[in-house]
Amino acid sequence: SRLDPTRDGRPGGRPWQGGGMDLPAYRERLLPRWWAWLLAGALVAMLAVAYGAALGPTVGVVVAIAAGLVAAWLLWISAPVVTVAATTLSAGGAVLPLSCVCGVEVVDGARIRTLRGPGADARLFVELRPWSASGGVLVTLDDDEDPHPAWLVSSRGPARLAEVIRARIASGPE
Repeated sequence: SRLDPTRDGRPGGRPWQGGGMDLPAYRERLLPRWWAWLLAGALVAMLAVAYGAALGPTVGVVVAIAAGLVAAWLLWISAPVVTVAATTLSAGGAVLPLSCVCGVEVVDGARIRTLRGPGADARLFVELRPWSASGGVLVTLDDDEDPHPAWLVSSRGPARLAEVIRARIASGPE
């Protein structure tokens, strides 16, 4: 289907690469909250102390630096990016034409749990990072070709994200 959420159909996989032609009106990287970074730092410290105790302080420092850089890199690249451009909404690697959107609803943590809990619609496309954001948006689709009736996307600023999506839909294609 043209709306396959696992690919955007463009070389490079980035939804808004195009020489500045479709720059985003909204962009948010869902980085983990402070406690995830703290936990990663604690794990790196334990690893560095263990290697430092067994092989010497120099090895411990090298392990701390290398493992710290790897941990930070992994946290960064695993954080999905939510983008609203002139004609598309992208979440992670999935891209949705805004022409298929018929509704946007801001949802809080309790509503997200309901949407993902027992009895939830399994066809819902989900891009959630509960360690990054407690809220999100539910984007309802009006496209018979898409197997997903809606998208559920995390956001630290769900009201702003919903506002931008609504504004882009109202302005229509440019």
